Amino acid sequence: MSESLIGTRRRIQTVQSTEKITKAMKLVASVKYQKWKKTYEQSLPFATEMKETMLRTISSVDLSRTRLSQYLTSFSDERTLYVIVTSSLGLCGSYNYNIYRAIDPILKPEDEIVVIGQKGYIHYHNGKNKVYSDYAGLFETFTYDNVRAIRHFLFRLYREEKYKAIKLVYTHYKNSMTFVPTIETLAPMDVDSLLKEAKKLESSPIFEPNPNAVADLILPHYADSEMYLKLIESQLSEQASRRNAMETATDNADDMLSTLQIEYNKMRQTAITQEITEVVAGANAGKDKED
Repeated sequence: MSESLIGTRRRIQTVQSTEKITKAMKLVASVKYQKWKKTYEQSLPFATEMKETMLRTISSVDLSRTRLSQYLTSFSDERTLYVIVTSSLGLCGSYNYNIYRAIDPILKPEDEIVVIGQKGYIHYHNGKNKVYSDYAGLFETFTYDNVRAIRHFLFRLYREEKYKAIKLVYTHYKNSMTFVPTIETLAPMDVDSLLKEAKKLESSPIFEPNPNAVADLILPHYADSEMYLKLIESQLSEQASRRNAMETATDNADDMLSTLQIEYNKMRQTAITQEITEVVAGANAGKDKED
């Protein structure tokens, strides 16, 4: 009985130690979540204005011209270049698993992957697809300039005319409890859907020297702002997922502690009762001998 009490006591101490860790990690994730949420809210107005500017430009582009911006052109039917955004750290619930579940079934052997996040590199580097890991550590020093650099890298590959599309696989942030794995095409842009959106805008500016030349200038900046915002959404989703996972782990630890404490109290009460019974039995035996 004493060995069982000691074992249960050790389990309680282990769970208490684990709970301290999960509480600390939840606090850290909460701070990072608030930081990324603030960054997202500050970046959203710029991205919105940039998209409206792009829509006005696209609505005036002469699509019959033989030379269009690379952002509007598909160069091949053979393969797709996927940019897959994952985390670099673990303990974030099903964040990475949901990304893999969304993209793995549609990956073809000829497709190529640019990974952002160390977990994505670990998952794909021994697979059948060619993997570019140049920007796996992008979030370690995340800046707008670094996002512009990866955009240059992606479209330098795209200009080699061996991809039919560049697609970004990221986690769309809805709220602190809901995150949706999303696949969005970076190039070629869906002109038809963009033209439908452009019809909702009122003003139609005058372009100098012409809309196509302005589009060549505007579209790279639009791609930068879109990628920047989507990557922030991924980080926001990751931190929210990690915070939720640590909160769940802490709650589970509390439940386990309650169960173990009840079990420990029962065993301790049983041991005390047994000791009292043995003392009383011994006293009675001694009394019988005296009689």
